[in-house]
Amino acid sequence: MDFVVKKTELLRELQHAQGGVERKATVPILSNLLLETTGNTLAVTATDLDVTMQCTCPASIKASGALTVSARKLFDIVRLLPEADIHFKSDGQSWVHITCERAKFKIAGLSKENFPDIPSLDMKTMLLPAQPLHYMSTRCAFAITQEESRYTLSGALMIVDSSKVTFVATDGHRLVFISHATEVEGVESENRVLVPKKALNELSKLTAEGDSTVEFGHSENHLLFRVGDRLLVSRVLTGQFPNYNMVIPQENNQCAVLNATEFGAALKRVSIMADEESHAVRFSVKEGQLEIQSSGTEIGEAKEALPANYQGAGLEIGFNAKYVLDFLAGLGSDEIELHLRDGETQGLFNPKPEGDYRHQYVLMPMKL
Repeated sequence: MDFVVKKTELLRELQHAQGGVERKATVPILSNLLLETTGNTLAVTATDLDVTMQCTCPASIKASGALTVSARKLFDIVRLLPEADIHFKSDGQSWVHITCERAKFKIAGLSKENFPDIPSLDMKTMLLPAQPLHYMSTRCAFAITQEESRYTLSGALMIVDSSKVTFVATDGHRLVFISHATEVEGVESENRVLVPKKALNELSKLTAEGDSTVEFGHSENHLLFRVGDRLLVSRVLTGQFPNYNMVIPQENNQCAVLNATEFGAALKRVSIMADEESHAVRFSVKEGQLEIQSSGTEIGEAKEALPANYQGAGLEIGFNAKYVLDFLAGLGSDEIELHLRDGETQGLFNPKPEGDYRHQYVLMPMKL
């Protein structure tokens, strides 16, 4: 194997490929990247057996071949090299020589024979808009459970039909629902798949660069997302996702409209004095006002009132401040609607509608 590649182009693809590398390193080959050269292209592949990333970049190929090298070492080397062409050459055994101007490296590799194959991609595909996919995947990932035992909640439900794309995620304490109205090419019937959290995070990164469309397909066991020349393949989560329609409250008829920036800033300040384990805060709404209160044992208390467009009977409800702040982080909306029924029914947060999005956040109340 003998080829030359530009540092900037290779580094960009290595950054994407890192997302597929096995972090626990239980199987040595999964800590490596597969480098393959064909024609005038270098393909870089990484996998942890659940998620596979393949990226390509132009290269001047003198001798085709394939070899795997340490993902971390290669990334560190390329990242620190000068902005110049990088020459890769293998000795035909298990070593790769890397040269860039005056810098020279010799890095150990492993044969391609032990590297897993990319799963079969023989499946029908459809075209999805990239920007909405980026927004929705980014805005729902935080609500996915961290508990490995809750297998069906360790990803997001993705629903695609001919007129909209929807993502739903929950950890049992909160639920995010985001839908985008759009015409989807190639859809014959409604598609429902569970996307693992790691794959969702990688999809968010792949769609962040402004590509117009994403090619999406799925089989019984795998999902495929192709963005430009980059390919993401993931295992499908199995199991039954909860009936989210039963969770979203339909009779929360008390609505307070809040300035999102003021609300987030006030909540951050008041949450400083909240209990460090429960993060509990009290919301008290009355005509024209929302008051946020917190207190911690042997620490103290905090209180702040802010204006709210609210007309109705006063009521109090407790929420986990951290969960509310997770929802507000990076939210592009100027206004938030807080829909309540009483102090014991889940609250419903709706951002001000943006274009063709329908965005809802359900949060279970806390006893105070």
